[in-house]
Amino acid sequence: MKFFRFDFLDLACRQTGLILSRKANGFSLIELMVAVGILILINTMIFAKYPEFSQKMALKRTSEEIALTARQAQAYALGIKRSASGGGDYFGFGIHFDKSPAKSKSLVLFADSNSNKIYNAGVGCGNTGATECFQEFKINTGDYISDLKKCDSKDICSSDSALDVVYPRASSIATINNSSGVSYARVTIKSPGGKEKYIKIWISGQISVN
Repeated sequence: MKFFRFDFLDLACRQTGLILSRKANGFSLIELMVAVGILILINTMIFAKYPEFSQKMALKRTSEEIALTARQAQAYALGIKRSASGGGDYFGFGIHFDKSPAKSKSLVLFADSNSNKIYNAGVGCGNTGATECFQEFKINTGDYISDLKKCDSKDICSSDSALDVVYPRASSIATINNSSGVSYARVTIKSPGGKEKYIKIWISGQISVN
């Protein structure tokens, strides 16, 4: 049963002398309600998935930015970058990861000024003689470093609370925690919703995000 019709087309046709079938002169109220209901259902499904989609994209962006920071350390080592103040020689550049709760939302690009291939935090961050910290990067997406592993060529891995990936001066070949027999480091980034991304940093210089 039809309760409501849009009669504008019917009125126009009458004025021009055309005959219009009553079946084609608009939507009934029930038809309109069904169409609106379908639109509401589709919008509800889209908005229900949006938080998960947003976290997934944020996790991807965080992982790619961390991989880019590792490439930056590699590029600095190849370019033999020095302190802006001109003080001290740098024997390499590296990236420091720490999964402890207080430091799991940041990472450090550091200059290996004493050539021990290990990050010496010291005091502060920047071009000062009191620290090897060259630049600190904050993770502002809610993601965090959940696991750190060093692995050999047979994919046998062991966990560490911290990882130092260091590129010696003028070299793209890395060392990981100044350890022998290590082929790559695997850094796990986790989102607040539990999704994970893995960043693999190989001693050969290759960096990948999985």
